[in-house]
This record gives sequence, C-alpha cells and structure tokens, in this order.
Amino acid sequence: MRVILGACPLALCLGFYQVALTVFLPLEGISVTDLGALLTTAGISTVIFSIPFAVLSDRYGRRRIMLIGALVTCIISAIPGITTNFLILEASAAIGGIGDAMYLVTWNAYLADSTTEDTRPATFSLSFMIFTVASGIGSVVPGTFPFLPLSLDVAHRLFFVALSVLSLLTPFSVIKWVANTKPEISRRGILPRKSLGIIAKFSAANLLIGLGAGLIIPLIPTWFLLRFNATDVFSGPLLAVTYIVMGLAAGFSPRISKRFGLVGGIVLTQLLSTVFLIAMPFSPNPEIAAALFVIRSTLMNMASPLSDTFIMNLIAEDERATASSFNAVIWRLPNAASTVVGGSLLNSGNLSLPFYLCTGLYITSVVLFYGLFRKVE
Repeated sequence: MRVILGACPLALCLGFYQVALTVFLPLEGISVTDLGALLTTAGISTVIFSIPFAVLSDRYGRRRIMLIGALVTCIISAIPGITTNFLILEASAAIGGIGDAMYLVTWNAYLADSTTEDTRPATFSLSFMIFTVASGIGSVVPGTFPFLPLSLDVAHRLFFVALSVLSLLTPFSVIKWVANTKPEISRRGILPRKSLGIIAKFSAANLLIGLGAGLIIPLIPTWFLLRFNATDVFSGPLLAVTYIVMGLAAGFSPRISKRFGLVGGIVLTQLLSTVFLIAMPFSPNPEIAAALFVIRSTLMNMASPLSDTFIMNLIAEDERATASSFNAVIWRLPNAASTVVGGSLLNSGNLSLPFYLCTGLYITSVVLFYGLFRKVE
C-alpha cells in the first residue's frame, strides 16, 4: 500500500503534463503535426528501451531500475516549463521515454512478485485506482489558471516546474519502501520462451488497441481546442473528472471478474466503451462530448487491471518484467506511430475520421481477444 501511495506525486505531475502539453504547445506556436511527432518520439523511445531494462529487471531485481526511471521522468516533466524549443523538446521526449520504460516495466512485475494469485486482482485494481485518481487531480490544475494573477503561458510554465519538483517524492518513496524483488531462479536469454505463446496471442489483440488509441486519445485536448475552441481550462478539468471516475470505477473491476470472469469482463467493458467513443464526433457542444468521453474512458479503463491480472497470472515468474515489456512494446509502437497520423488528420481539419478508425480497430481487437482466450481463465 505504501509503495502504491508513493507513486501518487509522479502521477499528479504526469496528469498535469499530459493534458497541459497538448494545449500549451499549440498555443505557443508548435503545430499539431509536430506535437504528434513529440508524442511519437516518446513512445518509440519507450518501446526501444523497454525490453533491455525488463531483462535486467528479471535477472537482477526491480528496485534500482524503478528508482532511476522515476527520477528521469520527474526531471523531464519540467522541460516544457523551461523552453518550447522543438529540438530540445524532442530530445527530452526521447529521454523521458527511457525513464518511462524503466519505471513501467518494473511496476507490474513488482506488484505481481509481491502478491498471490488470490490478492492480485485487488492489488492491481488498487494500483490503477490510486494512480488514476492522482493523475486526475493533476489534470484539474489548468482549470484554476483563470483565477490566478498570471498569464496563461506563465501559469503553464510555473506548474510544469513546480509539479516536477513535487514529483521527486516518488523516487524517495522507492528508496524508502520498495524491496529489491526478483525471481528465485533468473533465466538466461532475452526471449521469454516459456510464455512466448501467451504473449504473442495477447499482444496481437493489444496491438490493435494501441493502434486505435494513438489516433485520437492522446490528442483529445487538442481535438476539443480545434472542435469547440476549448482550451485546457476546459479539457484539464474534463480529464481530471475522467481520471477520478476511472480510478473509482476500477474498484469494481474485481467484482466484474468474479461475475463474468477475467476474459468476459475485459470483453464486456471494452466493447461497451466503443459505443460512446463513436458518438463523440456527433456531439453538438463540448459538454455532451465531455460526458461521452468520461463514460468511454471509464469503461475502457476498467479493463486495465483485469488485463494486467490476466497476463501476470499466465506468465512464468522469471519472465514477468520481460513479458510486460513485450506487451508494452506491441502496444506503444503502433500507438506512437498512429499519433502522428491522428495529429496530421486533425491538422488538416478532419476531426471525425480518427474516431471512426479508432472504433473499428477497438472492435476488431475485442473480437480477436475473445476468439483467442474465450476458453482460458
């Protein structure tokens, strides 16, 4: 519990970073296409470095890699508050992707190492809940800017730096509370041979989710800006509400898994979410679009702790971090690539097509996942 709570300062910082960046940079003159390129750089960097750090984690332990990753992420999140030079932002995105890779590939593996199969669904749900609610609190910060005696650009810069400093509490919590867990028997080689078949099937469905999500989800604040002329004074609180509702709803994920099973719960929540996603381009005003987005995100992300539990239950202990990294690579690579496409579509004025393409890929993924795992629990 203390380890999960220790991640809150970093989650708070990232919640602000993710919403503010996608509005602040276009307001500062960075094109939406270049913004998509920055997000793609971060994603590709995460992909490249996930597997080597995961192998090191499975062999030598989780703690040191998690610590360095958290520290790098904290520092990089301050960069937009210091400069909007595109080349510097590109370099920071690449370095930030390395930190992201180090932290994320060890997180799920550490939680799995520290729990039993019976307690794992509740632990992953709690982790998702607390991290998501903290991200939501960070996202609401831009909504306070009109009440501050600061210009919009100065307020953004100030909070990029201030929240980056606050997030340094997370590396401190890793030093204080995280044990250096590692498998009792460390494997050799890079490929997770014992779990490769499971990873390949799971990643096939996950690839389509990542590809679809990248087209529009990271660019939602930008879409609100272009569609309704709503800055992050509106989209920031919207994402905050979304994160908080998502986090609280994740508390029901263990109940869903008991009622429908892990596979049934994942399929049900993901499929229902697409109904609300496809309705967003038809929204006549930002308030209706916001409500649809909150419901869509809540349903889609209720599946996240179920998916984490499902894959960790099936993976051999000495392959968990590597399996997590393979899964992250398969999700993030198409996600990063499609963000450039989504940014280009929005930049050209085509504000609906990304939603249609995303919905089609989501439905294809759900059908594929059910076909591959309907007999597995």
